[in-house]
Amino acid sequence: MKNLDTKKQIKIFKILLILIWMIVIFMFSNEKGAKSTSTSRKVTEAIVQTVSSKSIEENEPIIVSLDKVIRKLAHYTIYTIGGIVIFNYAKTTEKTKKEKILYSIAFGACYAITDEIHQFFVSGRSARIFDVGIDTLGVITGILIYLAIMKIIETTKLKIQE
Repeated sequence: MKNLDTKKQIKIFKILLILIWMIVIFMFSNEKGAKSTSTSRKVTEAIVQTVSSKSIEENEPIIVSLDKVIRKLAHYTIYTIGGIVIFNYAKTTEKTKKEKILYSIAFGACYAITDEIHQFFVSGRSARIFDVGIDTLGVITGILIYLAIMKIIETTKLKIQE
């Protein structure tokens, strides 16, 4: 088998990162409603218990009110990671910066749509357009984080060279 050059190896690795990200989302989305709710509840309890010295029973009203927020933040966060890995791959393509950004947003939004469609067919789950919006905002945030980090690195390199 012919040896792959370093650029191709890096490109394949970046594609693998995207695939891993997609698989993780698929696995979470494939959880039945009761399991997903239970997982979310445990995370919310852990967060509340970290900042409060009260018992879970005493914190119940806070836990109930925060649970939905935590669930939406989970969507946002995992899609922010997606925005980073998708744009990281897009940077290896022969497109303009604007095209790379638009491609990355479109890819992330399309995956969010397919994720919600998938959830529609999972027992106890539903598909929500609102979640697609949150997911897409996460992708955009990931891209902006990536661009900001690259700008900081670029600026630092220039200062070092002076």
